[in-house]
Amino acid sequence: SDRLQSLNGNWKFRYYESIYDLQDEFYKTDYPVEEYDTVPVPGVWQNYGCESHQYIESDYPFPVDPPYVPLDNPCGAYIHKFQYKTNADAPKVYLEFEGVDSCFYVWINGIFVGYSQVSHSTSEFHITRYLKEGENRLTVLVLKWCDGSYLEDQDKLRMSGIFRDVYVLRRPKEAVRDYFIRPYIRENGAEVCMELSFYGNSRPDGRIRVLDPEGKAVWEQSWKETADRDQIRFYLENCRLWTAETPWLYTVEIQTEKEWITDRFGIREISVENGVLFINKTPVKFHGVNRHDSDPVTGYAISRQQMERDLKLMKEHNVNAVRTSHYPNSPQYYHLFDEMGFYVMDEADNESHGTDKVFKKVDDWDTHV
Repeated sequence: SDRLQSLNGNWKFRYYESIYDLQDEFYKTDYPVEEYDTVPVPGVWQNYGCESHQYIESDYPFPVDPPYVPLDNPCGAYIHKFQYKTNADAPKVYLEFEGVDSCFYVWINGIFVGYSQVSHSTSEFHITRYLKEGENRLTVLVLKWCDGSYLEDQDKLRMSGIFRDVYVLRRPKEAVRDYFIRPYIRENGAEVCMELSFYGNSRPDGRIRVLDPEGKAVWEQSWKETADRDQIRFYLENCRLWTAETPWLYTVEIQTEKEWITDRFGIREISVENGVLFINKTPVKFHGVNRHDSDPVTGYAISRQQMERDLKLMKEHNVNAVRTSHYPNSPQYYHLFDEMGFYVMDEADNESHGTDKVFKKVDDWDTHV
């Protein structure tokens, strides 16, 4: 899509053992970068040759004194240049980071844009007013630890840096902000409820079209024809149900004057009866794996090709379920889970059992829970 501009690639980078070693105003547009290294983004600085790898199961990599972390906090300074040209149909511009460990500050053209933390979820910055026609300079400062590190104490190899996709996203002024699709299996078909939210108070005119797994249009309607623009319901007769063995996916197109959003969804129903899990009223057993973002060469940074290779290997060994231990996976992964047929137990980026030894008075399971 011409609305998405990837910023992945070679960036300028410099590592500091302590935040106090960084005294320069490196975010300014005239700051020289000749002494900076060139590194791939996404990536982790342990795989750039900075620091050593560290695996910790239940302890913290620093003294437990929440919310404080060591004053000598390692950090990495990133600098990247990219081209921008205004699109009249999509004038609102957002900068997206899908994964940065642990927290980071952002500047564009020497102007501070914002700060974010939460390593394994997308951080979004509205950057329209900071951009200029032609070349722009993006500067990012990543810290190894922050107070959020107390909540991200998963048993894993500890790595740092910008480890997932970075991109610029262009949107119209009037646009769909979010949507949620809920299918309900009924006799001879499924009822689908689609909830929509929009930027601001405006509601752009538009249509929704649904295609079956073969690409044939099976439902279409404009928003003007519905009583409630924020909630649309429709019925799909004789629909195909999604399972790990039959990963049938329907396509939905959300069409507005200046933007089309395309997504896919499956129709399935999960229930539990007497301790037995049912998918579409059929009992199912999981043959599953726990997976981490981990590669001996790229570390946390996992490309789509690596994802497809791993999931293909799982399917060849009759694996039908994945637990995303212990954080949300890259957004691309969930599209592949849907497409290739995997049941998913999704986890939040929240684990703090390193506090057990400090705050538990009695070391038993009941106290732990």
